[in-house]
Amino acid sequence: MCGAFSFAQGDVIELLDGSDEIVMDSKTGNYIIRGNVVFKKENTKLFCDSAYYNMPRKEVTAYSNVHLNKEDTLNMFCDSLFFDTKKEFAKLWGNVRVRDNEYKLTTDSLDYDVKKNQGVYKNGGVITSIVTNDRLTSKVGYFYPKTKNFNFRGDVVYTSKDYTVNTDTLMFNGLSKKAYFYGPTDILGKSGKMYCEKGWYDVNNEKGVLQQNAYIDQEDTYIGGDSLYYSSLDSMYVGEGNVVIRDTTNKIEFNGDYAISEEKKQYALITGHALAKRFDNEDTLFIHADTLFNQLDTVGESKLILAYHGVKLFRADMQGVCDSLIYNREKGIMDMYYEPVLWAKKAQLSGDTISVFEKNKEIHKAFIRKKGLVVTHVDSTSYYNQVNGTTITAYFDSSEIRRVDIEANAKTIYFLEDEEENDTVIIVERKGMNRLYSSDISLYFEKGDITSATYRSNPEGVLYPMTKIKKSEERVQDFRWDETRRPVSWETMIMDEEEIEKQSKNEKEEEVEKDDND
Repeated sequence: MCGAFSFAQGDVIELLDGSDEIVMDSKTGNYIIRGNVVFKKENTKLFCDSAYYNMPRKEVTAYSNVHLNKEDTLNMFCDSLFFDTKKEFAKLWGNVRVRDNEYKLTTDSLDYDVKKNQGVYKNGGVITSIVTNDRLTSKVGYFYPKTKNFNFRGDVVYTSKDYTVNTDTLMFNGLSKKAYFYGPTDILGKSGKMYCEKGWYDVNNEKGVLQQNAYIDQEDTYIGGDSLYYSSLDSMYVGEGNVVIRDTTNKIEFNGDYAISEEKKQYALITGHALAKRFDNEDTLFIHADTLFNQLDTVGESKLILAYHGVKLFRADMQGVCDSLIYNREKGIMDMYYEPVLWAKKAQLSGDTISVFEKNKEIHKAFIRKKGLVVTHVDSTSYYNQVNGTTITAYFDSSEIRRVDIEANAKTIYFLEDEEENDTVIIVERKGMNRLYSSDISLYFEKGDITSATYRSNPEGVLYPMTKIKKSEERVQDFRWDETRRPVSWETMIMDEEEIEKQSKNEKEEEVEKDDND
């Protein structure tokens, strides 16, 4: 057996005792070592079956059963290896395996910088966790064993018992167990799918941030936004920018600039252009406010929607405004507070508070407390049919008002008319204005007009011909006509004044341009 000796001054690299044969090639200057070859340089050892050592260049080429050991913690295996001892750079080929206490890498070739403790593969590699059996594949990989940092690029696929991640670029730290994603990233888990184009995930704490076109799509819930923070342990989501929360089971959706959802606390909050949508079979109800709360029941279904400040409602057959609102989805009751106004086709309802009761997802009745008022505009005139009282209950059929019951201090003003058909033209003749007071009154409507009335106690009234209507009698004391506040679409409903003004300006410019082209 050959003894140990140094190949260079200062013992830069050392051949340890145990080699079977050492031969020097005088022409090339190479030492040829065979059998049980072991080199040592500082804290790095190289094992192989045979090797060539070029003394002038201080380069080692190793063959067969090659094993490079660094500080007794990092082990590299391959079929052949080139090691530049001056630059402290190694290149490994053939059946390359790298292993430390936690991870194992397999690839066909690898560059390793011994001094920087950095490895690179560029022809595809597979990394598996010895502890958890997690697996990662990529075209290119950089790893830093000392700091436990890993960078992967190109067709990156990470698989664990809980998730499968497909991305373009992934950075991972084995100490903090934190992963960073760059490029289109799909994360598929047991509970659903996540997507982002940038983000990070903390494996130990099961939380992360998804950014750029981010979304989380679960069995019955979809959450999207410019940026999403989520914590699996806390069952909490925070979204910023173009946030969407969609409950497909309950057919309800929330949109806003900012949202937070905590399943354990059974609530979600949405602010900034906040909008709630309830999808029905034929139509959609939109609710807008400065702030929206969605309270959940014990099984995670939407129970209450609370809206605060600047509340607006829109559905094709019903619109409304108020300052705050509570919508009990279980009972189908919507309570509107602080100067509420509700429009149902031709009718406008207002009072101190309004409670709307639904039946089969349609407005069934509305109960108005204090200063109750129901108004319909008389076509082609400046007159209004009016119903006023302390409390009012209005009944609807297909969102059209059919009957109104007024209790206490009932006052009505409505205009009598006759219709006469002349050929194919219907001529409407106004007969006069009927003003009636009573303690309780029931009124019956058809197409927004009063057709008959029932007065239950001490009625007092007068019928004015159209030419003799007193100005002081035209309107009840609490009269208001708020048509300008009526939402015309859900899109404009969520716009602030500056956005509406900008849209109006653009529309005018488009009209001018169209006229010029014509």
